[in-house]
Amino acid sequence: MPLFKYQPYYQYNGPTRSEPFREELEKDEVDRNMNLFFKEIEMYFVDVVATVEKMSESIVGISSEITQEDCDARVKKCLNSLDLFANKISA
Repeated sequence: MPLFKYQPYYQYNGPTRSEPFREELEKDEVDRNMNLFFKEIEMYFVDVVATVEKMSESIVGISSEITQEDCDARVKKCLNSLDLFANKISA
């Protein structure tokens, strides 16, 4: 099965068109959201055969037969819900 790796991070870019009242998160909020990401990401893959594991303090690995695009979309939904971004890591 292909392995997809992501490294989540927080970046404040100011308010957006979709979130005009967006405010910068405090450090404890960022830490909370990062921890929640590693706990909640599995929920986005319950309908497919996938193995989700925390590979290091800041990298999650997802093994599945879904496409890279499908995996990216699922990860993005989780990230967006927590006001986070992620870098793709080469497997």
